[in-house]
Amino acid sequence: MNGEIETQINLKPSEMLLHLGPQHPLQPGPFLLDLVLEGETVKDATLEMGFIHKGIEKILENRTYLQCIPITDRMCYLASISNNEVFCSGVESLMGIEPTERAKYIRTIMLELTRIQSHLLGIGEYATDIGFLSMFLWMIREREPIISLLEMVTGARLNHSFVRFGGVAYDLPAGFKEKTLRTLNEIRKKVEKHDEIMSRDSVYLKRTKGVGVLSRKAAMELGVAGPAMRGSGVDYDIRKVDPYLLYPDLDFKVITAPNGDVFDRVKVRLSEILESIYIIEQCIDMIPGGPFKQGYNPYLIKPKPGEVYSRVEDPRGEMGMYIVSDGTFKPYRVKVRGPAFATMQALPPLLKGAYMADNAAIASSMDSCTSEVDR
Repeated sequence: MNGEIETQINLKPSEMLLHLGPQHPLQPGPFLLDLVLEGETVKDATLEMGFIHKGIEKILENRTYLQCIPITDRMCYLASISNNEVFCSGVESLMGIEPTERAKYIRTIMLELTRIQSHLLGIGEYATDIGFLSMFLWMIREREPIISLLEMVTGARLNHSFVRFGGVAYDLPAGFKEKTLRTLNEIRKKVEKHDEIMSRDSVYLKRTKGVGVLSRKAAMELGVAGPAMRGSGVDYDIRKVDPYLLYPDLDFKVITAPNGDVFDRVKVRLSEILESIYIIEQCIDMIPGGPFKQGYNPYLIKPKPGEVYSRVEDPRGEMGMYIVSDGTFKPYRVKVRGPAFATMQALPPLLKGAYMADNAAIASSMDSCTSEVDR
C-alpha cells in the first residue's frame, strides 16, 4: 500500500513519505497528514478528514427544535454555548422574537466565559505539543474555576444545552456576581504573567517567531477565521462586523497581530482572554432585573416557513447556521458553516517548507477542532 502511494505522488530518491495519523498524540482528534520529507524539511503535505463523521446536520433535521439544542453541544464541547447561541438565534429570527433584556446579558456573559475556557485549554494543549509542560499545567489550573462558573449556572461542565428560544434555561444563581468578579480578577493576573513568560523566554521565542507564517492574503483566501486569521493582521470579528446580543453596546477591542506566525496566533488568544474578562465585567455591572426567558412553550416551537443564516463569533471564529423551516416542529434543512474546517485546510500549505520538528507547534497554534470538522 505504501509503495502504491509513494508511486502516485512521484517521490524522488531523496524523499520519503510519512503518515502522521489518523491517530497520533499530537492531534486534537483523528485526521491524516501525509508528509513528503526531504531530510528534516516538509516538501509537501496532504490532509484527509472524515474519520469521525457524525451526521449532525441530518440528525438536526430529524429532531424537534428543542431536541436540537443538545445536539449542537456535540459539534464541539469547547464551544457548546456558542453552538447553542447560533442555532437558537436563528430560530428566534424565524419566529420574529428576541430574548429578554436580562437573557441577553446572561447569554453574553456565558459566551465570553466559553471563549476564555476554550482559549485556556487550546493554549495548554499547544504548550504540551511543544514541550512546555509547565504552561499546560498552569492553563488547566486557570481553566478550572471558569468551568466551575459555567457549571454553577448550567449544572454541566462541558455540554451545557443552556440557551433557549427567547431566553436561557436558568437565571444566574445567588452569589454568581461576587464569585465571577473574584475569579476573573485572579485569572487576569495569572494570564498577564503567562503572557510575560511566553514573550521573553528565549527558547520559546526561537520555536515560535517566524515559524508557520500564514500571510494575510492566504488567510483570507482560505477562509480562515477567528484568532488564526486575526493573528495574520485581519481585523475581522463577527461581534463587531455583524453584532448580536449586547455587543453593539459594549466597549472592547478586536485583537490582531501583524506577523501571522505561531507566536502571534497564541498571543492573540492570550489577549482575547483579557478582553473577554473586560466584557464580562461590563455585563455584570449593567445587568438588569426582569425575566430570563420569554413565555413560550419550548415543546411547541413551530416557526413560520422561511430561511435564515445566523452567525456568531465562537472561540475559533465564525460559526454560522443556515436553517430552513417548512412550518413544522422540525427544521427542514440545517447547514453548518464552522470555523474549524477552513482552519484545517490552511494546515498543509503552512507545513510546506517547515522543519518536521516544527509541525507540532504549527498545527497546535491553529487551534482547530476535529469534532467540529467531522460534524
